[in-house]
Amino acid sequence: MSSPSPSTLAQLTAAIDLAWADLETFLGSLSENDTYMQDSNGWSVKDHTTHISVWEDSVAILFRGKPRHEALGIDEAFYREASFDQINKVINECYSQRPHREAVDKLNQVHKALMAEVRVLSDSQLKAAVRDFFSHAPRTDDRTVSALIYENTADHFTEHLLWMRALLRRAD
Repeated sequence: MSSPSPSTLAQLTAAIDLAWADLETFLGSLSENDTYMQDSNGWSVKDHTTHISVWEDSVAILFRGKPRHEALGIDEAFYREASFDQINKVINECYSQRPHREAVDKLNQVHKALMAEVRVLSDSQLKAAVRDFFSHAPRTDDRTVSALIYENTADHFTEHLLWMRALLRRAD
């Protein structure tokens, strides 16, 4: 989706909290059957939930002083060279057997941990370049910390909610 990221902590957390509430409401409304229906690409709601969780954790891990590829479950060389589609395929294959309830629990855990880090950032820290703020970020990542967080939370939640809702509408 990539809409412009909020520039202040108040704007960022408000956007994340709003998108998170929407995602939580959606996930809480599903039957077990709903979670396993697949779209034309073979992705289920469960797969989308896991995907969101893994990518959000790839930001949270930076706050713990580790590189993103570790949270994604891939090696560094693959992370540097692969496309998002290739990385997402590996993530999906790795977690395909995870039950939906476990995927939701992991998403909640990851989100809570990331937001604990985000809520204490200053506006000036949010404006810093990712490469300068996180020791394990790629030296080429010139996005702001705010953009990285927003893209992997609010923006990502909204993007996948559209796909998950469409998946369930097709099933009706």
